Amino acid sequence: MKRAIAVGLWMVALGACQVAALPQVMEERREEVSTSELFDRGALTVMTRDLSPETGLERLLRTPGEELPARATAVLGALHSEDVSTRARALADEIQYARPHLIGLQRVAQVRRQSPGDSLFGGTRAAEAVTLDVLPELMDELEVRGLHYREVARVRNADVEVPVFTGAGPTFDDVRLTDFDVILARADVPVDGVRTDNYAARREVPGAGLGPVALPRGWASVAATVEGRKYRFVSTHLEPAPDEEGLRVQLAQAEELIGSLRGERLPVVLVGSFNTPANLGLVGAPTYRELLLAGYVDVWTRRLGSALTDGGDVPAGLPALAERGNLVLVRNPVMASVRRLGPVLAYGVGSTREAPRFEPGSSSLAGVVARLRMPASARN
Repeated sequence: MKRAIAVGLWMVALGACQVAALPQVMEERREEVSTSELFDRGALTVMTRDLSPETGLERLLRTPGEELPARATAVLGALHSEDVSTRARALADEIQYARPHLIGLQRVAQVRRQSPGDSLFGGTRAAEAVTLDVLPELMDELEVRGLHYREVARVRNADVEVPVFTGAGPTFDDVRLTDFDVILARADVPVDGVRTDNYAARREVPGAGLGPVALPRGWASVAATVEGRKYRFVSTHLEPAPDEEGLRVQLAQAEELIGSLRGERLPVVLVGSFNTPANLGLVGAPTYRELLLAGYVDVWTRRLGSALTDGGDVPAGLPALAERGNLVLVRNPVMASVRRLGPVLAYGVGSTREAPRFEPGSSSLAGVVARLRMPASARN
């Protein structure tokens, strides 16, 4: 692991001097392709999307014990202040526009409550009464619009219960925040071979007054058949890396993921919130580079009209987009040449500023939609 971090950081420092060491993703200019291929039968459309806003769970758990209930109350208030129905409608708009065959959802947060709470006094009874869950609202909104999707895989990640103030007594309830990764499939897409797991590598937070608290992350995958072709579709959410510890955990998770898919014979479509900047010149951040070296192709760099030499055609003045933490990656074990990937249409979703809807240059993205064609030799 130390070697992986050292190599990754060294390569970032060397920058473009190491272009020759990159895998085929930076090889040659793509061949001319026809945009009409993207709208023929056989094209695959996928989406990766953060469903809920960041809860700052780790920062919450690091709060001193006597301040924890007040801080947890503020976090809960911020979550509940959001109009869930409005958010579900906005997400449904994105799905209706793209009509993806498969959707990987990250940060699928669920909030449950127990009243009165017992965690502050050493109790272990888990809160079960659901008070906030965006996913059912989204599924209902899709059905109303005649968009038929179903949940086909789910992995539970962090699951933490904390006390919150409910009165001046003081009195306390317990609030349980659970994070999931979920895969949705369109009704006409058959799936099998469902797999889910949590990474062995994970952060552990001291957790004031609660003892050490593990914050696991995981992945979910299915074998999906679209227009006669079968793919292994994988969705994940890697550990953020704001510091050296986070980077160590993130790299270890990426290594686990790469290893688990190494023997996969189907073409792999890997989506998710990778929390690794994908636009640091031609090299990229350490975790991003490890994924490229493992044979994965970042489809954003293969978009129609983008240039392979600029790390993915990043507009100037958009630092949030420049990080591009939400990625769609593909690997085809049947046909190694990425020039045979075919045309790719990709754009970002989830802008937090006023801008034309589905604008590719949105300044703060919570997801990516990609429509692509894998090589004909990938048929199953």
